[in-house]
Amino acid sequence: MMEQTTTTAKLTREIRMLRKENEALANQIALQKRVFREVNLALGALGDVAIARLIPNEFIAKANEEEANSNATVKISTLSEREKEVLKLIVNGLTSKEIADELGISKLTVDTHRKHIQQKLGVSKQVDILKLAMKSGIA
Repeated sequence: MMEQTTTTAKLTREIRMLRKENEALANQIALQKRVFREVNLALGALGDVAIARLIPNEFIAKANEEEANSNATVKISTLSEREKEVLKLIVNGLTSKEIADELGISKLTVDTHRKHIQQKLGVSKQVDILKLAMKSGIA
């Protein structure tokens, strides 16, 4: 009987010791979870800052490009059908003489269409006409 009491007392002490160790481990796990959450929040905040710095620039550039394309399309839509036809031939690299021959009109008429196209598009250079045509999708 004495031996059984000693064994029971020994087991009771061992159980208490294991409970204390278990409590200490649970506290460590809770601390590690808090640290993990804080690090995760900090990394998330850094990611948000990085996104806020990178994406707006890309987004703004894309929005500006889309707006420029849209504006070009609107400007092109103000041209008459004949002016659009002349514009397409200009984009294809034809000279005024070649355009005149192609359309069966005089070179002077082609030059007048060119002048009207430049006025309606608000440009003064041939290169600017080509840029607008490309942005609008004609080229």
